[in-house]
Amino acid sequence: MTDRVNGGVNAGEFLTGNMDFFTVVTVIPVGVTNVTTPVVDLPTYNDYINTAVWTTVNVVDGTGTSQAYSTLNQYLDAFYKQLNLNNLIATFGARANPVAVSVNSFSGNIPGTSTAYSGQGTVWAAYNLYSNKSAVDSVFGSAYTTGKTFYTIHMATEKTLLWTAGNNANYSTSVAADETNLNGYKLLSNNVKFGGLDGIVAYDLQSSQVLSDSSQGSDPTNFYFVKNGVQPFVSTWDASDATNTNVLAAQGYYLNVAGV
Repeated sequence: MTDRVNGGVNAGEFLTGNMDFFTVVTVIPVGVTNVTTPVVDLPTYNDYINTAVWTTVNVVDGTGTSQAYSTLNQYLDAFYKQLNLNNLIATFGARANPVAVSVNSFSGNIPGTSTAYSGQGTVWAAYNLYSNKSAVDSVFGSAYTTGKTFYTIHMATEKTLLWTAGNNANYSTSVAADETNLNGYKLLSNNVKFGGLDGIVAYDLQSSQVLSDSSQGSDPTNFYFVKNGVQPFVSTWDASDATNTNVLAAQGYYLNVAGV
C-alpha cells in the first residue's frame, strides 16, 4: 500500500499549517484587473492617435470575467488599480512571500447597521486595524469620512511570527526597525527607513480622483505619461499623517462579513 503523504495533491503542491494572515484596508484604489499593458502598446493605439476614437479593450480580470473598457480613462483606472496592488504585494513580499492574496471593495453601511462606513468610524478598532501614526490610531486621516470606497487586501504567508498580534508599538516610527522580526512586521513603516508602505508611490483614478492629496504631474519624461499618453494622478501610501492616512493594517483575516 502506498502512503499518500500529500493527500490528493502532488509533492510540492501543499502548504504547511503554520501560516500567518494579514489584512490591509485602504482607500487607495486596488484590484485584480489584469490590466498591465500600457496604452501605447495596445494594438489599436495608432488608430486612437490618428482618429482620437478609443476602441473598446476587453481584459479578463482576476475573477475570470471579461471586462470591457470603453474609454481611455476606464482603462487607465484599471491599469493603476493593478499597479497599486502590485506595489503593495511587492512591499509585503520583501518581508514574507505571500502564498495567497484576495482583494475586495466595499462601501455603504456597516453590515447589520444603518451606520455608513467612515474613515473616522469605530469599526476599524473593532477589527484591530491600525495606522502607524505617532499616536497610534485606528482611524484614517481626517480627509476621509463617509462616501468613500474602501478596499480590503487579505494576504497569507507561511513565514509565521513576523508580526506580534495586538502590540500597537509594532507600528511605531520612533523606534528602530526590528530586523529580527521578534516584535514587529512593520508593513506600514516608513519606506525610506524601513522599506514599508508609508511613502511609496500610489496612483489615483484617472476618471475621478479619490485620494485627498493626489495631483497630476507635468513631467513629459514620466514613464506612465510616455506609456499612457496622459499624466497620472499621483499620491503615496500614507500610514502616518493625521489628514491623509489612507491605509490601515492588522494581523489576521478581518472584515470577513458580507463578502468583504
